[in-house]
Amino acid sequence: MFPGSVIRKLAHSEEVFATNETYFGLTIKVIGDVDVDALSDAFDALLQVHPIFAGHLEQADDGRHQIVAEDLMHPGIWLVNERTSQAAIAGMRLDQSQSLLNLRLKVGSGPSVLTLYAHHSLADGHHVFGLFEELMSLYTDVVNNGDAGPITARPAPEPLESLLEQRGITKQQRSGLERLHPAAFRYDLSTVQRPPIVTDPDAFAPIPVAQVRLTQDETADLVELGRANQVSLNAMVAAAILLAEWELRNTPHLPIPYFYPVDLRYHLTPPVGATESTLPLGLASYLAEIGPDTELIDVARGIVDAFREDLSEGLIQQSSLHFRLQYEGSLPGLPPFVMCTDVGWIPGLRTPDGLVVDDVGGEFYFAPHAPIDLYTCVTFDGRLLIEHHSNLAGVEKSLEGIHSLLCAAPVEDSWVME
Repeated sequence: MFPGSVIRKLAHSEEVFATNETYFGLTIKVIGDVDVDALSDAFDALLQVHPIFAGHLEQADDGRHQIVAEDLMHPGIWLVNERTSQAAIAGMRLDQSQSLLNLRLKVGSGPSVLTLYAHHSLADGHHVFGLFEELMSLYTDVVNNGDAGPITARPAPEPLESLLEQRGITKQQRSGLERLHPAAFRYDLSTVQRPPIVTDPDAFAPIPVAQVRLTQDETADLVELGRANQVSLNAMVAAAILLAEWELRNTPHLPIPYFYPVDLRYHLTPPVGATESTLPLGLASYLAEIGPDTELIDVARGIVDAFREDLSEGLIQQSSLHFRLQYEGSLPGLPPFVMCTDVGWIPGLRTPDGLVVDDVGGEFYFAPHAPIDLYTCVTFDGRLLIEHHSNLAGVEKSLEGIHSLLCAAPVEDSWVME
Protein backbone atom coordinates (compact mmCIF):
# COMPACT_ATOMS: atom_id res chain seq x y z
CA MET A 1 0.00 0.00 0.00
CA PHE A 2 1.32 3.42 -1.02
CA PRO A 3 -0.23 6.59 0.39
CA GLY A 4 -2.15 8.75 -2.07
CA SER A 5 -1.13 12.29 -2.93
CA VAL A 6 -2.15 14.79 -0.27
CA ILE A 7 -4.02 17.72 -1.84
CA ARG A 8 -4.18 19.80 1.33
CA LYS A 9 -5.10 19.65 5.00
CA LEU A 10 -8.57 20.71 5.99
CA ALA A 11 -8.91 24.23 7.34
CA HIS A 12 -10.28 24.85 10.82
CA SER A 13 -13.76 25.62 9.45
CA GLU A 14 -13.76 22.32 7.55
CA GLU A 15 -12.15 20.02 10.11
CA VAL A 16 -15.14 19.92 12.45
CA PHE A 17 -17.30 18.22 9.84
CA ALA A 18 -14.66 15.56 9.27
CA THR A 19 -14.64 14.85 13.01
CA ASN A 20 -18.38 14.16 12.87
CA GLU A 21 -18.21 12.53 9.42
CA THR A 22 -20.94 14.84 8.18
CA TYR A 23 -22.60 14.54 4.77
CA PHE A 24 -25.38 16.69 3.37
CA GLY A 25 -27.72 15.11 0.84
CA LEU A 26 -29.94 17.04 -1.56
CA THR A 27 -32.78 14.97 -2.98
CA ILE A 28 -34.96 15.62 -6.02
CA LYS A 29 -37.93 13.59 -7.21
CA VAL A 30 -38.38 13.43 -10.97
CA ILE A 31 -41.30 12.32 -13.09
CA GLY A 32 -40.31 10.54 -16.29
CA ASP A 33 -37.82 7.88 -17.32
CA VAL A 34 -34.21 8.27 -16.18
CA ASP A 35 -31.50 7.00 -18.53
CA VAL A 36 -29.17 5.25 -16.07
CA ASP A 37 -26.24 5.04 -18.48
CA ALA A 38 -26.53 8.73 -19.34
CA LEU A 39 -26.74 9.62 -15.65
CA SER A 40 -23.62 7.55 -14.96
CA ASP A 41 -21.76 9.38 -17.72
CA ALA A 42 -22.94 12.73 -16.37
CA PHE A 43 -21.75 11.87 -12.86
CA ASP A 44 -18.35 10.81 -14.19
CA ALA A 45 -18.15 14.14 -16.03
CA LEU A 46 -19.08 16.04 -12.85
CA LEU A 47 -16.17 14.39 -11.03
CA GLN A 48 -13.86 15.43 -13.87
CA VAL A 49 -15.06 19.04 -13.58
CA HIS A 50 -14.59 18.96 -9.78
CA PRO A 51 -11.75 16.45 -9.29
CA ILE A 52 -11.31 17.22 -5.60
CA PHE A 53 -14.57 15.33 -4.96
CA ALA A 54 -13.04 12.21 -6.47
CA GLY A 55 -10.68 12.02 -3.48
CA HIS A 56 -11.20 11.00 0.13
CA LEU A 57 -10.21 12.05 3.65
CA GLU A 58 -7.40 10.59 5.73
CA GLN A 59 -6.32 11.45 9.25
CA ALA A 60 -2.73 12.65 9.50
CA ASP A 61 -0.35 11.88 12.33
CA ASP A 62 -1.27 15.13 14.08
CA GLY A 63 -4.92 14.08 14.19
CA ARG A 64 -6.12 16.53 11.55
CA HIS A 65 -7.79 15.35 8.37
CA GLN A 66 -6.42 15.93 4.90
CA ILE A 67 -7.84 15.59 1.39
CA VAL A 68 -6.10 12.82 -0.51
CA ALA A 69 -6.29 12.12 -4.24
CA GLU A 70 -7.82 8.74 -5.00
CA ASP A 71 -5.73 6.37 -7.11
CA LEU A 72 -8.72 4.17 -7.96
CA MET A 73 -11.70 5.15 -10.08
CA HIS A 74 -14.83 6.32 -8.28
CA PRO A 75 -17.28 3.36 -7.97
CA GLY A 76 -20.00 5.41 -9.68
CA ILE A 77 -23.67 5.86 -8.90
CA TRP A 78 -25.74 3.72 -6.56
CA LEU A 79 -28.82 2.24 -8.25
CA VAL A 80 -31.72 1.00 -6.14
CA ASN A 81 -34.76 -0.74 -7.60
CA GLU A 82 -37.18 -3.51 -6.63
CA ARG A 83 -34.54 -6.14 -7.39
CA THR A 84 -31.81 -4.61 -5.21
CA SER A 85 -31.05 -6.82 -2.22
CA GLN A 86 -30.94 -5.50 1.34
CA ALA A 87 -27.29 -6.56 1.53
CA ALA A 88 -26.50 -4.42 -1.52
CA ILE A 89 -28.38 -1.45 -0.07
CA ALA A 90 -26.51 -1.83 3.22
CA GLY A 91 -23.27 -1.67 1.26
CA MET A 92 -24.18 1.73 -0.14
CA ARG A 93 -22.59 3.45 2.83
CA LEU A 94 -21.20 6.94 2.95
CA ASP A 95 -17.59 6.72 4.06
CA GLN A 96 -15.23 9.71 4.05
CA SER A 97 -12.23 7.40 3.85
CA GLN A 98 -13.60 6.15 0.53
CA SER A 99 -15.44 9.00 -1.21
CA LEU A 100 -16.53 12.62 -0.81
CA LEU A 101 -19.36 12.67 -3.35
CA ASN A 102 -21.96 9.98 -3.99
CA LEU A 103 -25.08 9.79 -6.13
CA ARG A 104 -27.98 7.45 -5.48
CA LEU A 105 -30.85 6.79 -7.89
CA LYS A 106 -34.01 5.03 -6.69
CA VAL A 107 -36.39 3.88 -9.41
CA GLY A 108 -39.71 2.14 -9.04
CA SER A 109 -43.41 2.51 -9.79
CA GLY A 110 -43.56 6.13 -8.64
CA PRO A 111 -41.28 9.13 -9.21
CA SER A 112 -37.57 8.40 -9.40
CA VAL A 113 -35.52 9.82 -6.53
CA LEU A 114 -32.03 11.26 -7.03
CA THR A 115 -29.89 12.12 -4.00
CA LEU A 116 -26.49 13.77 -4.27
CA TYR A 117 -24.42 13.37 -1.10
CA ALA A 118 -21.47 15.70 -0.55
CA HIS A 119 -19.11 15.73 2.42
CA HIS A 120 -19.95 18.78 4.50
CA SER A 121 -16.28 19.67 4.95
CA LEU A 122 -16.15 20.58 1.27
CA ALA A 123 -19.66 21.82 0.54
CA ASP A 124 -22.54 23.64 2.20
CA GLY A 125 -26.12 23.43 0.91
CA HIS A 126 -25.63 26.19 -1.69
CA HIS A 127 -22.55 24.40 -2.99
CA VAL A 128 -24.36 21.04 -3.19
CA PHE A 129 -27.19 22.61 -5.17
CA GLY A 130 -24.62 24.12 -7.54
CA LEU A 131 -23.19 20.64 -8.09
CA PHE A 132 -26.66 19.19 -8.62
CA GLU A 133 -27.46 21.94 -11.12
CA GLU A 134 -24.30 21.06 -13.08
CA LEU A 135 -25.06 17.34 -12.87
CA MET A 136 -28.53 17.75 -14.39
CA SER A 137 -27.18 20.02 -17.10
CA LEU A 138 -24.49 17.46 -17.96
CA TYR A 139 -27.13 14.72 -17.95
CA THR A 140 -29.28 16.74 -20.35
CA ASP A 141 -26.31 17.17 -22.70
CA VAL A 142 -25.57 13.43 -22.64
CA VAL A 143 -29.21 12.56 -23.37
CA ASN A 144 -29.56 15.17 -26.12
CA ASN A 145 -26.11 15.01 -27.72
CA GLY A 146 -24.64 11.65 -26.77
CA ASP A 147 -21.89 13.07 -24.56
CA ALA A 148 -21.31 15.74 -21.92
CA GLY A 149 -19.25 17.96 -24.23
CA PRO A 150 -15.80 19.39 -23.49
CA ILE A 151 -14.74 19.11 -19.86
CA THR A 152 -12.56 21.66 -18.06
CA ALA A 153 -11.40 20.85 -14.55
CA ARG A 154 -12.01 23.61 -12.03
CA PRO A 155 -9.74 24.57 -9.15
CA ALA A 156 -10.43 23.11 -5.73
CA PRO A 157 -12.83 25.24 -3.66
CA GLU A 158 -11.13 27.47 -1.13
CA PRO A 159 -11.79 27.37 2.61
CA LEU A 160 -13.47 30.27 4.35
CA GLU A 161 -10.24 31.35 6.02
CA SER A 162 -8.60 31.99 2.63
CA LEU A 163 -11.58 34.00 1.38
CA LEU A 164 -11.51 36.27 4.42
CA GLU A 165 -7.72 36.74 4.28
CA GLN A 166 -7.87 37.68 0.59
CA ARG A 167 -10.47 40.33 1.37
CA GLY A 168 -8.70 41.77 4.39
CA ILE A 169 -11.29 40.53 6.88
CA THR A 170 -9.70 39.78 10.22
CA LYS A 171 -10.83 38.57 13.61
CA GLN A 172 -12.41 41.29 15.75
CA GLN A 173 -12.68 41.37 19.52
CA ARG A 174 -16.41 40.58 19.33
CA SER A 175 -17.85 37.39 17.86
CA GLY A 176 -21.50 38.42 17.63
CA LEU A 177 -22.56 36.10 20.44
CA GLU A 178 -22.63 39.11 22.74
CA ARG A 179 -26.31 39.37 21.83
CA LEU A 180 -26.91 36.33 24.02
CA HIS A 181 -25.17 37.70 27.11
CA PRO A 182 -28.41 38.96 28.73
CA ALA A 183 -29.52 35.33 29.05
CA ALA A 184 -26.18 33.86 30.12
CA PHE A 185 -26.14 32.56 33.72
CA ARG A 186 -29.07 34.84 34.66
CA TYR A 187 -31.76 32.21 35.01
CA ASP A 188 -32.27 29.10 37.09
CA LEU A 189 -31.92 26.32 34.51
CA SER A 190 -32.07 23.45 36.97
CA THR A 191 -35.58 22.47 35.88
CA VAL A 192 -34.89 22.79 32.15
CA GLN A 193 -34.87 19.38 30.49
CA ARG A 194 -31.62 18.79 28.66
CA PRO A 195 -31.39 16.40 25.71
CA PRO A 196 -29.57 13.16 26.48
CA ILE A 197 -25.97 12.72 25.44
CA VAL A 198 -25.57 10.46 22.44
CA THR A 199 -24.31 7.15 23.76
CA ASP A 200 -22.93 5.79 20.49
CA PRO A 201 -21.03 8.55 18.68
CA ASP A 202 -19.79 6.06 16.09
CA ALA A 203 -23.32 5.22 14.93
CA PHE A 204 -23.15 6.88 11.51
CA ALA A 205 -26.72 7.18 10.26
CA PRO A 206 -29.18 9.58 8.65
CA ILE A 207 -30.71 12.02 11.09
CA PRO A 208 -34.49 11.48 11.34
CA VAL A 209 -36.40 14.24 9.59
CA ALA A 210 -40.01 15.46 9.63
CA GLN A 211 -41.34 18.07 7.25
CA VAL A 212 -44.24 20.39 6.56
CA ARG A 213 -44.94 22.03 3.23
CA LEU A 214 -47.01 25.12 2.51
CA THR A 215 -49.11 25.46 -0.63
CA GLN A 216 -48.20 27.95 -3.34
CA ASP A 217 -50.99 30.26 -2.16
CA GLU A 218 -49.88 30.05 1.48
CA THR A 219 -46.29 30.76 0.47
CA ALA A 220 -47.31 33.68 -1.74
CA ASP A 221 -49.37 35.17 1.10
CA LEU A 222 -46.35 34.96 3.41
CA VAL A 223 -44.08 36.61 0.85
CA GLU A 224 -46.58 39.44 0.46
CA LEU A 225 -46.81 39.82 4.24
CA GLY A 226 -43.03 40.06 4.40
CA ARG A 227 -42.92 42.74 1.70
CA ALA A 228 -45.57 44.77 3.48
CA ASN A 229 -43.59 44.64 6.74
CA GLN A 230 -40.09 44.74 5.22
CA VAL A 231 -39.02 41.40 6.64
CA SER A 232 -37.72 38.35 4.78
CA LEU A 233 -39.46 35.02 4.40
CA ASN A 234 -36.52 33.48 6.28
CA ALA A 235 -37.11 35.80 9.25
CA MET A 236 -40.80 34.92 9.38
CA VAL A 237 -40.01 31.20 9.32
CA ALA A 238 -37.49 31.69 12.12
CA ALA A 239 -40.06 33.66 14.13
CA ALA A 240 -42.63 30.88 13.72
CA ILE A 241 -40.07 28.27 14.80
CA LEU A 242 -39.17 30.28 17.90
CA LEU A 243 -42.82 30.87 18.86
CA ALA A 244 -43.63 27.17 18.41
CA GLU A 245 -40.58 26.16 20.46
CA TRP A 246 -41.60 28.63 23.18
CA GLU A 247 -45.00 26.93 23.45
CA LEU A 248 -43.49 23.43 23.61
CA ARG A 249 -40.82 24.24 26.19
CA ASN A 250 -43.27 25.36 28.86
CA THR A 251 -40.67 27.72 30.32
CA PRO A 252 -42.28 31.05 29.41
CA HIS A 253 -39.84 33.11 31.51
CA LEU A 254 -36.78 31.91 29.55
CA PRO A 255 -35.60 33.68 26.39
CA ILE A 256 -34.56 31.46 23.49
CA PRO A 257 -31.10 31.82 21.88
CA TYR A 258 -31.33 31.53 18.09
CA PHE A 259 -28.46 30.79 15.69
CA TYR A 260 -28.45 30.67 11.92
CA PRO A 261 -25.71 30.41 9.30
CA VAL A 262 -25.35 33.29 6.85
CA ASP A 263 -24.27 32.64 3.27
CA LEU A 264 -21.37 35.05 2.84
CA ARG A 265 -21.35 34.63 -0.94
CA TYR A 266 -23.78 37.54 -1.03
CA HIS A 267 -21.86 39.70 1.44
CA LEU A 268 -18.22 39.52 0.34
CA THR A 269 -16.46 41.70 -2.25
CA PRO A 270 -15.61 40.35 -4.73
CA PRO A 271 -18.50 37.88 -4.54
CA VAL A 272 -18.02 34.12 -4.35
CA GLY A 273 -19.46 31.62 -6.85
CA ALA A 274 -21.64 28.69 -5.81
CA THR A 275 -18.84 26.09 -5.94
CA GLU A 276 -15.78 28.33 -5.42
CA SER A 277 -15.61 27.86 -1.65
CA THR A 278 -16.22 24.99 0.72
CA LEU A 279 -18.11 26.68 3.59
CA PRO A 280 -18.37 30.46 3.07
CA LEU A 281 -20.56 30.88 6.13
CA GLY A 282 -20.90 33.31 8.97
CA LEU A 283 -22.99 32.75 12.07
CA ALA A 284 -25.67 35.16 13.27
CA SER A 285 -27.52 35.12 16.57
CA TYR A 286 -30.64 36.57 18.16
CA LEU A 287 -32.16 36.37 21.62
CA ALA A 288 -35.92 35.84 21.38
CA GLU A 289 -37.73 37.22 24.41
CA ILE A 290 -41.27 35.94 23.94
CA GLY A 291 -44.45 36.48 25.93
CA PRO A 292 -48.12 35.54 25.52
CA ASP A 293 -48.81 38.61 23.37
CA THR A 294 -45.71 38.44 21.15
CA GLU A 295 -46.58 38.62 17.44
CA LEU A 296 -44.78 36.73 14.69
CA ILE A 297 -43.97 39.90 12.75
CA ASP A 298 -42.45 41.50 15.86
CA VAL A 299 -40.03 38.58 16.30
CA ALA A 300 -39.21 38.58 12.59
CA ARG A 301 -38.49 42.31 12.63
CA GLY A 302 -36.21 41.87 15.65
CA ILE A 303 -34.25 39.17 13.82
CA VAL A 304 -33.87 41.35 10.72
CA ASP A 305 -32.81 44.42 12.72
CA ALA A 306 -30.17 42.44 14.64
CA PHE A 307 -28.89 40.90 11.41
CA ARG A 308 -28.53 44.25 9.66
CA GLU A 309 -26.74 45.79 12.62
CA ASP A 310 -24.26 42.91 13.00
CA LEU A 311 -23.65 42.75 9.25
CA SER A 312 -22.98 46.51 9.02
CA GLU A 313 -20.43 46.20 11.84
CA GLY A 314 -18.70 43.30 10.09
CA LEU A 315 -19.41 40.89 12.95
CA ILE A 316 -21.10 38.19 10.90
CA GLN A 317 -18.40 38.20 8.22
CA GLN A 318 -15.68 37.30 10.74
CA SER A 319 -17.81 35.36 13.23
CA SER A 320 -16.56 31.92 12.19
CA LEU A 321 -13.00 32.86 13.15
CA HIS A 322 -14.10 32.79 16.80
CA PHE A 323 -15.63 29.36 17.16
CA ARG A 324 -16.29 26.03 15.57
CA LEU A 325 -19.10 25.56 13.08
CA GLN A 326 -20.20 22.43 14.89
CA TYR A 327 -23.35 21.45 16.71
CA GLU A 328 -22.29 20.79 20.29
CA GLY A 329 -25.58 21.06 22.13
CA SER A 330 -26.63 23.87 24.47
CA LEU A 331 -24.04 26.42 25.52
CA PRO A 332 -23.21 26.63 29.25
CA GLY A 333 -25.44 29.03 31.15
CA LEU A 334 -27.96 29.41 28.32
CA PRO A 335 -31.33 27.77 27.67
CA PRO A 336 -31.32 25.25 24.80
CA PHE A 337 -30.87 27.10 21.53
CA VAL A 338 -32.67 26.85 18.20
CA MET A 339 -30.84 26.63 14.88
CA CYS A 340 -32.21 26.98 11.36
CA THR A 341 -30.53 26.90 7.94
CA ASP A 342 -32.27 28.71 5.09
CA VAL A 343 -31.35 27.09 1.76
CA GLY A 344 -33.28 29.82 -0.06
CA TRP A 345 -35.23 29.69 -3.31
CA ILE A 346 -34.26 26.77 -5.54
CA PRO A 347 -34.71 27.60 -9.22
CA GLY A 348 -35.80 25.09 -11.81
CA LEU A 349 -33.20 22.58 -13.00
CA ARG A 350 -32.32 21.95 -16.63
CA THR A 351 -33.67 18.56 -17.72
CA PRO A 352 -34.22 16.79 -21.04
CA ASP A 353 -37.70 16.62 -22.56
CA GLY A 354 -39.93 14.17 -20.73
CA LEU A 355 -38.25 14.59 -17.34
CA VAL A 356 -39.76 16.99 -14.77
CA VAL A 357 -38.43 17.82 -11.30
CA ASP A 358 -41.38 17.35 -8.96
CA ASP A 359 -40.01 17.85 -5.45
CA VAL A 360 -36.90 18.54 -3.37
CA GLY A 361 -35.71 17.73 0.14
CA GLY A 362 -32.61 17.42 2.28
CA GLU A 363 -31.00 15.00 4.69
CA PHE A 364 -27.99 14.91 6.98
CA TYR A 365 -25.71 12.04 7.93
CA PHE A 366 -23.70 12.36 11.14
CA ALA A 367 -21.60 10.33 13.49
CA PRO A 368 -22.79 12.67 16.26
CA HIS A 369 -20.97 13.41 19.48
CA ALA A 370 -23.87 15.55 20.70
CA PRO A 371 -27.65 15.60 20.24
CA ILE A 372 -28.66 16.92 16.81
CA ASP A 373 -31.62 19.28 16.57
CA LEU A 374 -31.89 21.75 13.70
CA TYR A 375 -34.35 23.13 11.18
CA THR A 376 -33.94 23.80 7.48
CA CYS A 377 -36.19 25.65 5.09
CA VAL A 378 -36.23 25.87 1.30
CA THR A 379 -38.64 27.18 -1.33
CA PHE A 380 -39.15 25.23 -4.55
CA ASP A 381 -41.86 25.61 -7.18
CA GLY A 382 -43.36 28.45 -5.15
CA ARG A 383 -43.85 26.24 -2.06
CA LEU A 384 -42.09 26.65 1.26
CA LEU A 385 -40.73 23.46 2.81
CA ILE A 386 -39.66 23.36 6.47
CA GLU A 387 -37.77 20.33 7.78
CA HIS A 388 -36.87 19.41 11.34
CA HIS A 389 -33.79 17.19 11.60
CA SER A 390 -33.28 15.66 15.03
CA ASN A 391 -32.10 12.46 16.67
CA LEU A 392 -34.18 13.39 19.72
CA ALA A 393 -37.73 12.21 20.37
CA GLY A 394 -40.67 14.17 18.99
CA VAL A 395 -39.01 15.51 15.84
CA GLU A 396 -42.42 16.33 14.34
CA LYS A 397 -43.99 18.02 17.39
CA SER A 398 -43.15 21.63 16.56
CA LEU A 399 -44.03 21.50 12.85
CA GLU A 400 -47.78 21.60 13.35
CA GLY A 401 -47.46 24.78 15.40
CA ILE A 402 -45.06 26.32 12.87
CA HIS A 403 -47.45 25.62 10.00
CA SER A 404 -50.39 27.06 11.92
CA LEU A 405 -48.51 30.24 12.82
CA LEU A 406 -47.30 30.84 9.26
CA CYS A 407 -50.74 30.30 7.74
CA ALA A 408 -52.48 32.47 10.34
CA ALA A 409 -50.07 35.42 10.14
CA PRO A 410 -51.27 36.86 6.77
CA VAL A 411 -54.91 36.47 7.82
CA GLU A 412 -54.34 38.22 11.15
CA ASP A 413 -52.38 41.00 9.45
CA SER A 414 -55.21 41.59 6.97
CA TRP A 415 -57.72 41.71 9.84
CA VAL A 416 -55.61 44.26 11.71
CA MET A 417 -55.28 46.43 8.59
CA GLU A 418 -59.04 46.45 8.08
